Amino acid sequence: MMQGLLMLVTNQILGKAKAGIDDIQKVSWADLIAVAGAEAVALCGGPEIPVRLGRLDSSTADPAGKLPEETLDAAALKTLFSTKGFSPQEMVVLSGAHTIGGKGFGSPIVFDNTYFKVLLEKKPQTSSSGMEAMVGLRTDWALTEDDECLRWIRIYAEDQARFFDNFRDAYIKLVGSGATWRTA
Repeated sequence: MMQGLLMLVTNQILGKAKAGIDDIQKVSWADLIAVAGAEAVALCGGPEIPVRLGRLDSSTADPAGKLPEETLDAAALKTLFSTKGFSPQEMVVLSGAHTIGGKGFGSPIVFDNTYFKVLLEKKPQTSSSGMEAMVGLRTDWALTEDDECLRWIRIYAEDQARFFDNFRDAYIKLVGSGATWRTA
């Protein structure tokens, strides 16, 4: 229910922004979402991310399974991201976006490398009912069980500037992945 409410508010905010921008120059929803994500990262203290404009909106919804299921282990995550053209390093750096939001990795409004530090310092907590506490997703913790992913987690925990640089590059690749572009 809370996620539905958040989506409604986000749609209202982006809808108003789009209407105002469209008065000056038409912009696709795809471009607006890509720019909004980049701006959210920057407003939370993360890197400035240039976003190429010119995406066309799709007339069909994305197929199911576009986002990874929360139950996947590291091997399955690596396979899924690989089929979409992303390396394990890019998968790990994009997961660093979980540093903002309500998953328990530091401040929900500060984009930094706390996500990686928490993954190294803590392990998922198990309650008396045997359920994992809600710090992150199962997929976040799965990354720590893979040597290649763990190597990148350590690098980003130690070097925020490198995290920011690599995140910028991976975000640009992500928002361009599968896009259909306007021609001249």
